[in-house]
Amino acid sequence: MNPTPDEFWNAWHTEPTLRELAERWLTQPAGEWTADAEDLYRLIDHDPDRALKVIFCAAQLTSEPLILANLAAGPLEDFLGRHGEQYLDVFHALALRERQLREVLDGVWQGSMPKRVWHRIEILRQGAFR
Repeated sequence: MNPTPDEFWNAWHTEPTLRELAERWLTQPAGEWTADAEDLYRLIDHDPDRALKVIFCAAQLTSEPLILANLAAGPLEDFLGRHGEQYLDVFHALALRERQLREVLDGVWQGSMPKRVWHRIEILRQGAFR
């Protein structure tokens, strides 16, 4: 059974390891590639559900603009490029009500995202649903 958008967004409240992974990514030295970054990218490749939960947790644990920009331009962009099609409905449902997610999406560029995914992200970024 697939998790609901709320289960993705709130998973870190009941799965402490998700918060640990997110906190390790958030506290890595700026501009350095660390084992913590590799852990998250490994999840993006091999366990996208878990990776998305970690990304959402990280987005909720900080309000630092630079860190949110790094999250957007790094793991979130890569996630959307690889798995965006499968998770569009999750992003759409959450972006309707979660300001933190909209803020992170504002920092995403198309990169390797398929056009259909990028188009939906652009709509959310432009505030059509805010």
